[in-house]
Amino acid sequence: MEKVKIEISPAPACRIRILEFPELFSENKLVRKSIDILRHYASGILNYLSKQRVLSHLPSLAIEVHGVGNMAEADARAMLASWMRHKRTRRLFYVVLELLLMPFTAFVALLPGPNIVFYGLFVLFYFHAKAFLSLSRIKVEELNISLVKD
Repeated sequence: MEKVKIEISPAPACRIRILEFPELFSENKLVRKSIDILRHYASGILNYLSKQRVLSHLPSLAIEVHGVGNMAEADARAMLASWMRHKRTRRLFYVVLELLLMPFTAFVALLPGPNIVFYGLFVLFYFHAKAFLSLSRIKVEELNISLVKD
């Protein structure tokens, strides 16, 4: 089972960060080659898309929560639920914005060459939509969480 490490910062800030997560992968040869190109030339984009994939697959991953101190599991789950609501709202904003921008990429299609702007926007839309839909269905009580006292 793949593992995700999440850090909860101390009380005044109460920030949650994803520390370690599985990278994108594929069995398809062409997709794997594309991922390798992204890893070499645009590792930030690959990192961002990997995080979106992690958000959409949280129920199937083992989650280690670090930095909890003496926090009870119920409190950690409540903080994660709040964090996931925030992420879901943000993903909804991204999905709507990308849907509004996609028709305007038709004007870029008039330029010679492939319509990279549309493809890039569509890839972002796909990952954001998938993350939004799965964050809407996730119940924090059903997540496989283990607290790591630091």
